[in-house]
Amino acid sequence: MAGYNTIRGLKVKYLSADPAGAEAGQVWYNSTTGTLRVDSILNAAAWASAPAPNRKNGAATGGGTPTAAILSGNYGYNGSKTAEAEEWDGSGWTNIASIPSTNQGYNFGCGTVSDFSSMGGGYGPPVPGSTSVYDWNGSGWTTGASFTTPGCIQAGVCGPGQNALLCGGSGPGFAGRLNTTCERTGASWTNTGLLSTARDSLNVSGTKGEAIASGGNSPPQVLVVESYNGSSWAAETALPSARGVVGEAGTGSSDQFLFGGESGSGSIATSVRYNGTSWSADASLATVRQILGGFGTSTAALCAAGSSPVPSTTSETYSGGSLAPVKNISTS
Repeated sequence: MAGYNTIRGLKVKYLSADPAGAEAGQVWYNSTTGTLRVDSILNAAAWASAPAPNRKNGAATGGGTPTAAILSGNYGYNGSKTAEAEEWDGSGWTNIASIPSTNQGYNFGCGTVSDFSSMGGGYGPPVPGSTSVYDWNGSGWTTGASFTTPGCIQAGVCGPGQNALLCGGSGPGFAGRLNTTCERTGASWTNTGLLSTARDSLNVSGTKGEAIASGGNSPPQVLVVESYNGSSWAAETALPSARGVVGEAGTGSSDQFLFGGESGSGSIATSVRYNGTSWSADASLATVRQILGGFGTSTAALCAAGSSPVPSTTSETYSGGSLAPVKNISTS
């Protein structure tokens, strides 16, 4: 059995001032201020409730950041409702002009509040899958250049709207999953390398020069993860569990954050983070949901709307784990 001298630990130092270069977790007593102090305690990652969008969205597509984002369209075919859009300013949602098409069900999009594009969609009559692109410039919508891969729904897309990377998706009326990829440069699109696994509802982060595509439906949901180098796709570490129609954030192939979605057992609330080598579990959403809008980075994110399975208006913001500065210790 260990003796007291072994297990008692170190004495708390009694100092007249905070020490320079204190180590993370170091504790001391500051006799000048009369406070017990600790350096660099890790704050846990967590999701917190945020103001809800103005309408119930079963996975409207979106883009932006936790302080400036846009939602457009809707999941499924629901007439004019699939053309509605709204904008987030960090504190609330405001309705903006609708997309100039009433057939945006199952659309997909990416960008910022000043350079956003809504693409494809059109599940149900009159168009079972389209190559349409509508660009938002911060004040209005214009018709953009149509993409050059097959007309589709539920594709993966990332990057600024005018310089988007588009991959995968489902053909007209879910008639076969796609493995195609194309890049946009303003008014033109270029077809590039093929995904190894044809799928829709995949989660894509990054830019057309460096991106990652994770999960999705093949069907069913898959574990596949691939990175893109500007011309071709390469295999990455597989997901710890298969999932699709997920909220996602991140900056590229070494930084992706996935939350919520659908697994074989239904809607989920768990989240996972990728660092370019391995996946790790992270804080779970407060509300189980799939088909949701996701924005931001792996350290600061926003999720909005979604279904669980009923379309929702709830939103949540995410703060990653961080080291707090020197703090006082109290018993309260």
